[in-house]
Amino acid sequence: MNQKRHLEMTEEEKARVARCDGIKHEHKCKNPVFRCSECGNYGCDQVVPDKCPAQGFKNGKCLHCGALETRIPVMEDELAEFKEAWDKEVELAGK
Repeated sequence: MNQKRHLEMTEEEKARVARCDGIKHEHKCKNPVFRCSECGNYGCDQVVPDKCPAQGFKNGKCLHCGALETRIPVMEDELAEFKEAWDKEVELAGK
């Protein structure tokens, strides 16, 4: 599991960060995907709210729990694992 902050990553690692597949302005977002180290929420980071339907952060603030500076990049090979874990968390919370 990747625990590095984006600034601490090598260029090779940055190239392997998962890219957002949300649609904004009629094309794929392609911004890096992050997860929240506090609650497990994941998604891209945008400057304004509701910019992308897959947005998880606004200016580094988690849109689920409100925590700041908890963004950790999600690597391409880890994205499915985080999506599955988050979906289970949301499902359990809804029961």
